[in-house]
Amino acid sequence: GEALLAQYEAADLITDSRKNKWDEKWRMVMFDVKEHSRSSRRQLRDTLIRIGFVKVQNSVWIFPYDCEEFIFLLKTNFELGKSVLFAVVDKLENDTWLKKEFGLF
Repeated sequence: GEALLAQYEAADLITDSRKNKWDEKWRMVMFDVKEHSRSSRRQLRDTLIRIGFVKVQNSVWIFPYDCEEFIFLLKTNFELGKSVLFAVVDKLENDTWLKKEFGLF
């Protein structure tokens, strides 16, 4: 129950961030979750999709708005710790398709 509540609160956090102008930085989530944590990996991936992240490569997802607190909550809720990395990227080559995907033009 608490984990689900935290996810909904995090979703609100992301929705609020979309109201702001894009700061031209990409938020990247990368993960390498072992097979014995398959359920947590699936939940993480499903949550990223539901919130609006776009898959760039296998286990690499991107989002244009501030979401650091949200990712911290996900890592805590799914007990993934160091299996998930978060990065803020100033420049990403060939990102035109992502800008189109997120309607940032």
